[in-house]
Amino acid sequence: MSRPKIRRLPITDLARIAVEPYSTRRRLLEQVKGAGFGPNYNPTRKQFAGIVNRQPGVLKSRRDPWRIVAREIVKRCRSLTEAKMNLRVARSLYSHCERNGINALELDSFPIGFSVGPKLEAWSPALFVTADRLAVPFLDLRKTRSLNPEAQRFIFSIQHHALRVNNPDYSDVEFQIYQFGRDRLRPIKVIEEAGRRLFTYDELELMIKETHSLWVEVLVGRYEEAKATGTTGMLL
Repeated sequence: MSRPKIRRLPITDLARIAVEPYSTRRRLLEQVKGAGFGPNYNPTRKQFAGIVNRQPGVLKSRRDPWRIVAREIVKRCRSLTEAKMNLRVARSLYSHCERNGINALELDSFPIGFSVGPKLEAWSPALFVTADRLAVPFLDLRKTRSLNPEAQRFIFSIQHHALRVNNPDYSDVEFQIYQFGRDRLRPIKVIEEAGRRLFTYDELELMIKETHSLWVEVLVGRYEEAKATGTTGMLL
């Protein structure tokens, strides 16, 4: 039997867990492994450009009607429950952008690499434009296991080193995290970066290296132990 595939740890879980004391991270990673990766918001992410009115090069003042955006999201959903879940967060974001006069441009950016693990993206692929500011958003769509303040700091730090440090054109761009409330309408709370002390690249490197190594141990180490005792079937 082949070794299990190393599943990529979602950036939200990496941010949540990497900032915790080392002694507690394995337990938290075991919980992620046991619970799986949660609800599927890929239909919303795939239709992100339509939701936020993202355009290449030139802003488009007239956004697509919600019914068109909603239809495209439903096409990508695998069940009625999944469709309802995605439509609620998408409608909340669509209304927020419409109400606040937010349009979007394509974000010219590249994932940031560290010594271990895959390259990371801690942003949604858009530059939000309003009358007086430019901002790069990160969508925290979850109802549970969402970003606490230290995990938010982790996300902002990844954004800083990937975008500002590597691209001087983004030196004045702001960073924001969009958290969606737990009630039925999934109201948005916009969290600002301003005033936070960011992690250095070396601090991020250490946290990511340690957490990735633990994640591999959780996925592979237990498998190897079970294989040695002839109990791999219990892991399937």
